[in-house]
Amino acid sequence: MVRLEALAPEHLPGLLALHLPADQLAFTSHPSEVLPRVEGDPDRRAVVITAGEQAVGLFVLSVGAHRDRYLPVPDPSGVALSSLSVDARTQGRGVGTAAMRLLPMYVPQVFSGADHVLLVVNQRNAPARRVYERVGFTVTGERQGPIGPQWLMALALPGVAVS
Repeated sequence: MVRLEALAPEHLPGLLALHLPADQLAFTSHPSEVLPRVEGDPDRRAVVITAGEQAVGLFVLSVGAHRDRYLPVPDPSGVALSSLSVDARTQGRGVGTAAMRLLPMYVPQVFSGADHVLLVVNQRNAPARRVYERVGFTVTGERQGPIGPQWLMALALPGVAVS
């Protein structure tokens, strides 16, 4: 069973041992790089993906300046999802898709004022785009990222339409 959980000390060994294929490192960051940047930041939350009792993935939810750096104008009702990583040993088993399906229930518990989740995905990362689209994210725009063009995608939280 896949779950989303707030980062806790018992998750650290699994997250630090997480393996990412080399071709994915261009599009995301290993938890060992992400966690120090998130620690103590009130605008960012590390979210752990667990399967069974094991930590198998991580992503970050952000508001404020961390969210708005992806956007042409600030979006106070949105929450940004970034740095999604899933252990290579569990990829292809639906773990990432299941985790993303849990977002609409999880995000309001962390950021109660949010009405949508947004993210950017590199246009060369078609598998990631397919996962996001499978769970209801839609492309709302494009932007230039540090390693090429990116799609800006959004997911409305229950009862809210994304414009």
